[in-house]
Amino acid sequence: MSIPRVLLYVAGALAAAVLGLSATAAARETASPPKPRFGGTLVVASGDPGPLNPGITSSGQAHPVTGEIFNGLVRLNRHFDPVPDLARSWSVSKDGKTYTFNLEPKVRWHDGHVFSSLDVKFTYEEILLKLHPRTRTLADVIESIKTPSKNVVVFRLKHRYAPFLTWLDEDNGAILPRHLYQGTDPLTNPVNLRPIGTGPFKFESYASGDRVVLVRNADYFKAGLPRLDRLVFRFMQSAQAAQAFEAGEIDVYMFPSGPDSLRFLNRPGVTVTERGREGSARVVPLILNLKRSPFDDVRVRRAIAWALDTDFIARTAYAGVLKPAKSPLTRFIGWAYTPKVQQYSHDLTRANALLDAAGLRRGSGGGVRFRTSLIYDSGFARQAELIKTQLGEVGIGIDLKLMDMNSWVRKLYIDKDFDMGYTNFTHPADPDVGWKRIYVCSNIVQAPFTNGSQYC
Repeated sequence: MSIPRVLLYVAGALAAAVLGLSATAAARETASPPKPRFGGTLVVASGDPGPLNPGITSSGQAHPVTGEIFNGLVRLNRHFDPVPDLARSWSVSKDGKTYTFNLEPKVRWHDGHVFSSLDVKFTYEEILLKLHPRTRTLADVIESIKTPSKNVVVFRLKHRYAPFLTWLDEDNGAILPRHLYQGTDPLTNPVNLRPIGTGPFKFESYASGDRVVLVRNADYFKAGLPRLDRLVFRFMQSAQAAQAFEAGEIDVYMFPSGPDSLRFLNRPGVTVTERGREGSARVVPLILNLKRSPFDDVRVRRAIAWALDTDFIARTAYAGVLKPAKSPLTRFIGWAYTPKVQQYSHDLTRANALLDAAGLRRGSGGGVRFRTSLIYDSGFARQAELIKTQLGEVGIGIDLKLMDMNSWVRKLYIDKDFDMGYTNFTHPADPDVGWKRIYVCSNIVQAPFTNGSQYC
């Protein structure tokens, strides 16, 4: 059957503490969506996701895949309201500290084992609260997890905590099979590469460097779903994905470059949209290692912010499709978003004055104040070149270091062996869920997408 082709633009904002860009492209979508059709294969261009265990990663490459294999207790709708998923209903005590979840009674894991409240308790206590880059911060909130029956699980909190339900979706609270992970190391368990979930699609195959194939779960507990027979995630760099989309070899191209967005914007038969994963907005910050001189001096950090011309970067690297962000928070979180925060326009005079005040003078010859390095992966090559040029104007010499994704993640988050890094995060539906992990002292740990800058 024919599958509609979709260019899935950034669902949210590319925001940054120092350098930020925000998605503002108008989505060209049909006024009334077509009636659902059943069957067929959808082919999606994707990055290589690595381990398919959503309990240990917040990777934006992994979650489009694992989100089809696993479920959370709740899911978030387009308005970020929690609605039932593995939990069919729930209640909250008058003091706001006890949440009782009634689970769907007929859920089975893809291998046939029965799902129960013990899976929920085990997943949180042994995996999510210990290993998940974001959810591990909930260890300071959750007092206990009880399982009074097979289909009931009770969370007791240490104090009232308004965003609690927001944490329980698949992105942050995917439930894993206790019978396959108990007594193992979740980081190295071979099930990570052949996952067993409760979701609408079952894992079929994973060819490293090529693709992941998922097939329809005929026993899914939600009637009428899924509609597709197969999902194929093909691993491609941006240039390759654009060519494949042009040739009709893929149906969905996620997170296209600015030029590619404009290229396909008015193409017949192509839908360009920002919708689809609003609760996992992509955030692309430039981070500095605050444990290394001179970045431990706030004057240097502010100087870098003044020196960067984000308008020019948006026009040049993103073809004007993105605009400089006004805040680290995505505009999709309307109640929390405000543009009324400190803005850093392009101002070389201020940047130079701050660097002078920090004792990093250029000398009479106008030379280099200091040299540093910037690590990045292939998706940010153009941006890295522009940053190098712009910081060179105020006497900061930049050595660019291109790395594959695994090496780049290790340098930034595990070893913390870097000066400056261009990275990305997914930004869930509440600031306490999405941004807290980047700034709190307790999240300076050896885990991907945590507080890599070591701000404290």
